[in-house]
Amino acid sequence: MTGRKAPQALLALSIVGGSILAQTIAQADEREQCASAAEQAQSLRDEGKYRRAREQMLICVRDVCPAAIKSDCGKWLDQVERDAPTVVFGAKDSGKDVTDVKVTMDGVVVTEHLDGKPQLVDAGEHTFKFEHGGVTKEEKVLIKAAEKGRQVTVVFGAGPTPPPGGGGNPGPQEEPSIVPALVVGGIGVLALGSFALFGIQGKNDVDDLQKCKPRCAESDVDKARTKLIIADISLGVGIVALGVATYMFITRPKVESPVDVKTGLLRDLHLDVGPTTGGGAAALSGSF
Repeated sequence: MTGRKAPQALLALSIVGGSILAQTIAQADEREQCASAAEQAQSLRDEGKYRRAREQMLICVRDVCPAAIKSDCGKWLDQVERDAPTVVFGAKDSGKDVTDVKVTMDGVVVTEHLDGKPQLVDAGEHTFKFEHGGVTKEEKVLIKAAEKGRQVTVVFGAGPTPPPGGGGNPGPQEEPSIVPALVVGGIGVLALGSFALFGIQGKNDVDDLQKCKPRCAESDVDKARTKLIIADISLGVGIVALGVATYMFITRPKVESPVDVKTGLLRDLHLDVGPTTGGGAAALSGSF
C-alpha cells in the first residue's frame, strides 16, 4: 500500500507545485505589465497624448498592481481627466439629431454611437470623420489644451426649410433702424434753431420799431413781422418733429431707411421756411 501511494503523492505534489509556479509567473507578468503601463503613461502624459496615456493608466490602477504603482497611476488618472481637453460630438440629418454615427479621429475610431457624453482627446489639430447612412462628413478642428466640452457637430442631408419669401440675410432696409428717428429728430433740432435765430432777430427789430413809432417805414414793420412768423412756424415744426422722432425711436418699426447704403448718411436734406400771404410756411425736402 505504501509503495503504491508514494507515486500518487508525488504526482499530486507536482500538480500543486506546477499550479503555484504558474500562478507566480502570471503574477510576475502582471506586475511587469503594471510597471510598464505606468512608465508609458507618464511618457504619454508629458507628450500631451492624453487619450493614450489614460488607456495605460487604466491598466496600472488595477487591483493586481502593486500598491505604490496603483496609487501613483490613480493620481495621474485624476490629473489627466482634469486637464485633458474634451469634445462632444453631434450630428443632424434633415434638421433632426441622429445618433447612429461612427466617428474617427485622425483615422482612429473614437465611438460607434453618439451619446452626448464628452470624449477625452489630445490638444492640437484633429480631423474628425462622421459616417452616417453611407455618407461621410469631415471636420478639421483645433482643440486647445484644457478646453472642455468643445462642440463638434456636422449636418447630413438637407437643412431646415427656409421661411417663405426666400432665405439669406435681409437687406439693411428690412432691419429695425433708429436712423429714421434720428433724421426726424435732426429736423426738430434744426427747426428749434431756426426758431431761436428768427425769434431773436424779430424781437430786436420790434425793439428798434419802438423808437420810430408811429412813423416807422412799412418795409421795416413787414420785416419784423416776417421774422416773428417764421420763428412761430419753426417752433411748431420743431415740437412736432421731436415728438414724432421720440415715437419712432420707441417703436422702431421695420421700415426702409432713407440712407445711402455705402455712407450710411442722408444724401441731401433741406428745411425751407418762408413767409406767405397772411402768414408763413415751412417745407422739408431731400434727395436719396
